[in-house]
Amino acid sequence: MQILVAKCAGFCEGVERAYRIALEQSKPGTPVYVLGNLVHNAQVVEKLKNSGIKVVKKLVEIPAESNGTLLISAHGVSPQIIEEAKALALKVVDTTCSWVKKAQKLAHELAHHGYFVVIIGDEGHPEVKGLKGWAGPNSMVISSIEKAADFKPHGKLGIISQTTQSEQNFEDIVKILKNKAKDIKIHKTICGATSKRQNAAIETAKKVELMLVIGDQRSANTKRLTELCKKTGTETYQIQTATELNAKWLTNKEKIGVTAGASTPDWVIKEVIDKINHEN
Repeated sequence: MQILVAKCAGFCEGVERAYRIALEQSKPGTPVYVLGNLVHNAQVVEKLKNSGIKVVKKLVEIPAESNGTLLISAHGVSPQIIEEAKALALKVVDTTCSWVKKAQKLAHELAHHGYFVVIIGDEGHPEVKGLKGWAGPNSMVISSIEKAADFKPHGKLGIISQTTQSEQNFEDIVKILKNKAKDIKIHKTICGATSKRQNAAIETAKKVELMLVIGDQRSANTKRLTELCKKTGTETYQIQTATELNAKWLTNKEKIGVTAGASTPDWVIKEVIDKINHEN
């Protein structure tokens, strides 16, 4: 049995940076909070909790006068949340991915210049919520070609993307939207690592009989990898940890491919590969 690991699998630069900064901030005696999950991976979140970092869903959960530190996740937040945190006298440590920051800046600039901002992405995803906050009220999220077809813009139109969108979905939606306004600005804010990861996953899936995609069920980029691998026609499964690996999937398979989402740590990938070898 041969195991092929796709290039660019696992932690991306932005996630690695956020994780490193979070661990650096977790010092005894200093309360450290993160609004939502720092990254979409249960194993990473558990490690951070064990180091003393507390996860909160809302800023009101942080005790008054805690003099604590608030970590902004790699997904970023709206400017309103940053202002609220500062008003609570929290030390704000921003781990927002540089690609997300670029998208936030574009959202703000487009809105400032009178463009209605369309964010191509998954409504409800933390990054997209943050981008909408930077764009302001004259904005909306479009996730599918169906929603794009129904959209009726008024005036100038500016388009950006969630950084982990698939290239194909972005292009399909843009193809529909670009005929709906005379003055239109299109910014493909998909991160470079996302594109490389997706292409590498597809390339690997075409060479194997079974493809395993490792990552959290909440991870948008992992979900996208799974969809793309399935489209190649190769038998594909998404798993979060080695415990979810079904030995039956490996039966009569000579070549097995492995890739992982941007928030999946190396140790989780290694555990999956070790289990494949053990089952062989």
